[in-house]
Amino acid sequence: MARRLFTFVNTHTVIKAERFLRGAGVEVEVIPTPKGISSECGMSILVDEGQVREAFEVLKKGDLEVVKVYEWNGE
Repeated sequence: MARRLFTFVNTHTVIKAERFLRGAGVEVEVIPTPKGISSECGMSILVDEGQVREAFEVLKKGDLEVVKVYEWNGE
């Protein structure tokens, strides 16, 4: 299944985003930010393609800023 990689400004935001997303029923996986991706933070969140819109809504309500979202194929 296709997934999207959400990047954030810092680890604190990743942890808070994970808590908000899981609390809203969005399935997430926290992973180290891949080396080929420029990010200010060493952790990122993977979200299933079918839950991306819901994830954005949850993060917006929580006032959590996403730096960038990437297509993710697991490499």
